[in-house]
Amino acid sequence: MISFTDTSALVKRYVNEVGSEYIRHLFTTAGHFVYQSFLSPLEISSAFYRQQRMKELSSEELVVALQTYAVHSHSEYLLVPYSEALLNTAGTLVVRHPLRALDAIQLGAALTLQNTFPPDTSPLTFLSADDRLITVAQSENLLTDNPNAHP
Repeated sequence: MISFTDTSALVKRYVNEVGSEYIRHLFTTAGHFVYQSFLSPLEISSAFYRQQRMKELSSEELVVALQTYAVHSHSEYLLVPYSEALLNTAGTLVVRHPLRALDAIQLGAALTLQNTFPPDTSPLTFLSADDRLITVAQSENLLTDNPNAHP
């Protein structure tokens, strides 16, 4: 399986939320390749610090989440880097759909990645816990999965 995981799904590996067990199981499945965008490290740090400020994570849990994510980011996740093509795709997405800029970049990264695969490659699955983004991804012909649908 090949997946592109946006931050809303990725964060579930590190903090307990609806869908966390599903994501953790999926990420330990043999032969599963996980891609993230160049924005994911910033977005996931933002999510962790926001949860800590809201008292949903303790200071100790914050440190563990940040450190564990850093290790996984370098050793387990493949990166979709910044490119002009990706930004052009994101720009096209905001014209066609009511997306926030960073959501358009995440979805643009998944679409750009999918376009690099040979036709006989397994299809990419776009993982997101954002129903609105899932709907747009489906309209762009991506396979999708929402970890919130797997409590």
